[in-house]
Amino acid sequence: MPSPSPECTTKIYTYQSLCQRYSGNKSPDLQLTVHEYGKDSIELELTNLQYALQRYQKIKHICINIIIYIVYIIMVSKNVTLLKGHMLCDLSCLLWLLYRIFNLMSLIHTEKVIICLDLALQCHTVRFLRRTSNLFIPASNIYDIVINEVIEDLDVHYILIIRTKGSLFQKKPIITLFNSLQPSFECLQMTYRCLNGIFRKSNGIR
Repeated sequence: MPSPSPECTTKIYTYQSLCQRYSGNKSPDLQLTVHEYGKDSIELELTNLQYALQRYQKIKHICINIIIYIVYIIMVSKNVTLLKGHMLCDLSCLLWLLYRIFNLMSLIHTEKVIICLDLALQCHTVRFLRRTSNLFIPASNIYDIVINEVIEDLDVHYILIIRTKGSLFQKKPIITLFNSLQPSFECLQMTYRCLNGIFRKSNGIR
């Protein structure tokens, strides 16, 4: 990540995710922080403002599932007639618990994109328990950055994608950005403007 300099400017915007908007809650649950390091590089960080609440709710659900299963085991041990469906219930409870744990481990705290002129674009994601993942895309493998319209389950929404070229195109023709937190179109539009501004400079377009 570029080190702060006198030329660094920071702007903060708040938006709603699609889930937040569909729920009817008007309060923002996403924060987009834009760090501009001079004219050649920019860092965009999308933060889940509801992370602490979502983490608490998911952990609570897991604990409730475990308690229910323990109560069920106690009841089964005292009632022989319940043993007939014991294996099926055990499997169902285990699968449901694994699903809840997977859902918790997939919870995202922040997504970050850093792009440097003529160098590369890096995607950095922080999940539950501070687990991180990184994706490095050389600038020479970026064809363009666009907002694409997608129809899913009879619903129209937008995603921000990188269209690749060269050797990377064979493996990943498109790469989505900020898709996990499901930001609104307005958030994607701001992200697109920031990233595309740097990308246009790298291609000699002013």
